[in-house]
Amino acid sequence: MRLAEIPFVVTDVETTGIDPGRHRVIEIAAVKVVGGVVVDRFTRLVNPGRAVPRRITALTGISTAMLYGEPPPGEVLPGYLDFLGDGVFVAHNLPFDRGFLDAELARLGRPALTNPGLCTLRLARRLLRGLRSKSLGSIAAFYGLSPNGRHRALGDAELTAQVLLRLLSQLGFQAGLETLDELLAFQNKTYVHLEAGPGHLQRLREEVVPRLPRRPGVYFMKDGQGTILYIGKAKSLRDRVRSYFTGIESHAEHIRQMVAGVRDVAWEETGSELAALLLESKLIKAHRPRFNRAQRRYRNRPFIRLDVTEPFPRVRWQAFLADDGAEYFGPLGGRREAEQVVELIQRYYRLRECDDDTFARGHRCLYAAMGRCDGPCEGGDAAGAYAAEVQRVRDFLTGRDRTVLERLEADMRAAAANLDFEQAAALRDARDMLARLLDRQQAVAAAVLDHHAVMVLPGPPEADDPGPGAPPTARLLCVRFGRLVATLTLPLPPGADDVIRLRARLARHFDPGSPRPERYLKEEVDEVRLLAHWLYVHRGRTPTVRWQPGDDFEAFVAAVLHEARRLLR
Repeated sequence: MRLAEIPFVVTDVETTGIDPGRHRVIEIAAVKVVGGVVVDRFTRLVNPGRAVPRRITALTGISTAMLYGEPPPGEVLPGYLDFLGDGVFVAHNLPFDRGFLDAELARLGRPALTNPGLCTLRLARRLLRGLRSKSLGSIAAFYGLSPNGRHRALGDAELTAQVLLRLLSQLGFQAGLETLDELLAFQNKTYVHLEAGPGHLQRLREEVVPRLPRRPGVYFMKDGQGTILYIGKAKSLRDRVRSYFTGIESHAEHIRQMVAGVRDVAWEETGSELAALLLESKLIKAHRPRFNRAQRRYRNRPFIRLDVTEPFPRVRWQAFLADDGAEYFGPLGGRREAEQVVELIQRYYRLRECDDDTFARGHRCLYAAMGRCDGPCEGGDAAGAYAAEVQRVRDFLTGRDRTVLERLEADMRAAAANLDFEQAAALRDARDMLARLLDRQQAVAAAVLDHHAVMVLPGPPEADDPGPGAPPTARLLCVRFGRLVATLTLPLPPGADDVIRLRARLARHFDPGSPRPERYLKEEVDEVRLLAHWLYVHRGRTPTVRWQPGDDFEAFVAAVLHEARRLLR
């Protein structure tokens, strides 16, 4: 008989415990499914002739009082058996439900059930192998089903019926099962004899994945026409791409949809995970793949601008970065955050806020009268004190001076003590925003165009599939003007020739005569942002050698080699 013609009777029982020999049934419910449609329902409470334990009442909501006056098993089971008829007995964890019904029948002197049995738990273990939990709730969540009346027999039976229909549909597509005998045989298969899944996934696992390197890079998921469906980055391309094609059932719904359409995978090695991060962002914005939800467009990310070209510098925010002699810090999350930071600087540091025309008049303005400025416009010996205040602001913007956080904390507590909770909440939010910003800026520790450094990280062996004892390497990430400019690989321990090559490459990337970039627009700003975020995430775990034009170059190279050799320890 074909599956579409078979009545499946999905059954669930609630009991006083887990042992059929000692515990009793307190509720029976069943849902009859034919041709993919629920055609009938059965539900009855059962008086077990004993009290219901508290833990069972807490779980099911069924109390001893509810069962008083309900029929005993001898009156309920005949009606259930008539409902079951010659249908297939279906349950989630079939031995449990069938064991309790057989035990109740045995107490009545009646034979055990002889109907064919189908267990949705066994089917799920064979079809949804990547799903960590095979509980009814987990499978329902995987299929996007909304439970109604969980831990009551009818609610669980109806949910199990919906799960059964999903499993049968998947079986029809994946294994081509059409008869009951084939279905019952499938649920009893050992895992090693299960089908590998759709052919295109098997081909990708066997032919494409083994060719991917175990190195950092960017991968491209493509459909049959070569259209890019998804772009991602990986520390190990092979391991990351393989993860998509194993344990598919544990992936999010949109990833499962993407995997279903993938027919080919391309990739590009980048030398480092950071370079992969930067390239991924750029390519997603260029191609805008269907399954990439984030990073699809560039956002406006302003900078804090400290104009040190003026005798008495001011702080402003600016939407872009230019090589105009000012120092730029950031980028920040958006205009509102930039305005907040500037306002905090003006509140807690005594830099001038007036425009040049007002300053040239030589008279104290409103800001000086409010105590937010020392009035350098009036002349006198103000230059030294003002320079010290500028340095404090510079230390603040590089995350070294965190006194503003302490003052915000004190102001917040004072507002709370005065029962001004709205002000206290605003100060708390400002404190939290500023703490995150300062942590990021402390990882960079320089204005954007003055950020020159080498980060030293453990690198993979030079061979893609190294054998035991393969020599280690160091990966050197070179940053110039706030952007990643190169990823260098240094064998460990380095030989004389390796040191010569390293010195030459560092000299090229850290040439004091290199022209400064004239302007950073959205693409460059995005790279600066991603680098700052990467440094923040890896703070405290990334040895960094900083450099500035005018530093001793040989000492710089020696410091890089020292950090690389430390990796051997």
